[in-house]
Amino acid sequence: MYEQFARFYDRLGWGDYARNLWPHIKEYMDTINFKPYNMLDVACGTGVLTINASKDGIIAEGLDISDEMLKEAKKNSERAGVSVKYYRCNMCDFDLNKKYDLVTCTFDAINHLRTFEEWTAMFRCVKRHLRDCGLFIFDMNTLKDLKENWNNIKVRKHPRGDYTISKSISFGDMACVTFTAFVKKDDGLFEGYEESIMEVSFPLEKVVDSLVQIGFRNVTIMDNRFKIADPDSLDRAFISCRA
Repeated sequence: MYEQFARFYDRLGWGDYARNLWPHIKEYMDTINFKPYNMLDVACGTGVLTINASKDGIIAEGLDISDEMLKEAKKNSERAGVSVKYYRCNMCDFDLNKKYDLVTCTFDAINHLRTFEEWTAMFRCVKRHLRDCGLFIFDMNTLKDLKENWNNIKVRKHPRGDYTISKSISFGDMACVTFTAFVKKDDGLFEGYEESIMEVSFPLEKVVDSLVQIGFRNVTIMDNRFKIADPDSLDRAFISCRA
């Protein structure tokens, strides 16, 4: 996934999600008086979240299944002057033989797992890698979002003259989006790239029940500013829980 887009991922603005999210995660942790020593970002992409955490004094590591994404993450870390270790792993089947205070998984990465068995396998991996009372934060696109917001075509022009076209279609509890990018080269011509992804969602109550059964505590559903919200109102749910 994103093998072609990896080297343009940040240029096309997708890294901004993690960059803008980190201050809200940090503020939320301050409100609950949680000060992590180290963290693991699952499905870390180009490393933006780990880099920002590292700048705030947290020993940050990341994992992703994409070699190309990890190459960009390493380059970004070097450019930022921080030391971040990255692992190539499947997010629902990994064993790093270490424990973390904080584990994150953001930008609806979990929705890329197509079966609920994979979701629960990922939760179990996270639980094994958290210290006692460690914090797990992830976000997910809800069924409401896939049903209501994934039937459209969007065209965006970027500041450097690049264009992206997204074409999405919903099938109820799953949706597919195709991204087509035209990246402007120095000679004024364009390179074209295209990639399709499938997203799947499940009822929030089913997700919460699974987390509880696996052994997580204090499961909380929030909005994108980490405020407790009515689950039925959310397009994107942020879930926080303790090991």
